Amino acid sequence: MLKIERDKLLVTAVLFVIISIDMINTSMLAPVLPSIPNFVPFFAIMLLAVRFLYIRSYSLSFLIFAPTLILVGSMVYYKAGNLNGLMFLLLIVFLYKADLESILKIYTWTSLSFIVLIILLSLVNVIPNLQFVQTRPVGVVVRNSFGFIYPTDFASHCFYLFTALSYLLRKKFILLRTLSGVALAAFIIYYCDARLNAGSILAATGIFLYFYYRNKTEWRLFSLLPFSAGIASSVMIYLSNKFSWSHPIYVSLNNFFGMRLYLGHEALKKYGVQLFGIRGISFVGYGGKTETVLNYDYVDSSYVQMLFTYGLIPVVMLVCLYMVQSWTLYRRKNYLLLTCLALVTVNCMFEAFWVRPSYNIFMFLLFATIPAMEFEGEKSEMGEAV
Repeated sequence: MLKIERDKLLVTAVLFVIISIDMINTSMLAPVLPSIPNFVPFFAIMLLAVRFLYIRSYSLSFLIFAPTLILVGSMVYYKAGNLNGLMFLLLIVFLYKADLESILKIYTWTSLSFIVLIILLSLVNVIPNLQFVQTRPVGVVVRNSFGFIYPTDFASHCFYLFTALSYLLRKKFILLRTLSGVALAAFIIYYCDARLNAGSILAATGIFLYFYYRNKTEWRLFSLLPFSAGIASSVMIYLSNKFSWSHPIYVSLNNFFGMRLYLGHEALKKYGVQLFGIRGISFVGYGGKTETVLNYDYVDSSYVQMLFTYGLIPVVMLVCLYMVQSWTLYRRKNYLLLTCLALVTVNCMFEAFWVRPSYNIFMFLLFATIPAMEFEGEKSEMGEAV
């Protein structure tokens, strides 16, 4: 019992540091606060290696993927100089057999605290609420960032926080959570015009509503969900690579996806794809400033962007790991968590946060210990590391 409590305390402390630093870097607090040296989060993550001194058994998937991820992360740092890439891959590995619900609670409280604090600071003008005026088919819209570097960053934080909190509260407050999800989506549409994230929140709301009331019917769709990462990444990379202004279907999809296919296509054409990322690559976007940006080329899709920042091999490895661990959830009938992971893969077709701990905490649960059962009355195996 003492070891378990020490383990939770260590995981709590490290995740608080990592999520806090990553959260600050996505907000307008970053220019105000002193810069935090990279060795601070790296050292914090390395502290988690102590956990392996008292872990006695390992799953086959961990024995296969963990050494590979560490090697691949090291190559990403060596070839592309991407220290964050190495740190985040190490974090996935070092959270092996950490309690899933404890991780979600740490993330939820840290994320919620920072979001509320940053919003309040922006409302009292301690940090700016960046506002972007853009023209849409419905007219001119004003997009608020509420203290974050861009409206979609704020909206993405809201999506992941809502999903994590809803999973923790999956057995209760269904009416309140459903109304909150609809209200949050409406708020994000009205004040941020972040349509894809608002749609993701509504989808999450529907998912939790379904699983709360569902009978024990096992839909065939569940058997497809483990492959969501492979399908989502392949579709987005394929569409971006094949995009052409001469094909009406591609043009329509590109317009619907907010120019993401065109920007991904241009990046692929300009940089190509390397095995372990491209050193010094930097995309020009609006994040952190409202002035007009010349040569805008920011790639929003996680899968396409990571081809440049991480490289082909790490992307393939992460997609394979995601599918293997999702298949394990399917076999254990953890359908709700499986569906949440699948929803995240769809969202990451359009947003760049697949491997960011202050956003997508679900990526860092892949080796965690899952709950024995998601709802009362379900039969399931004992909770184990995925």
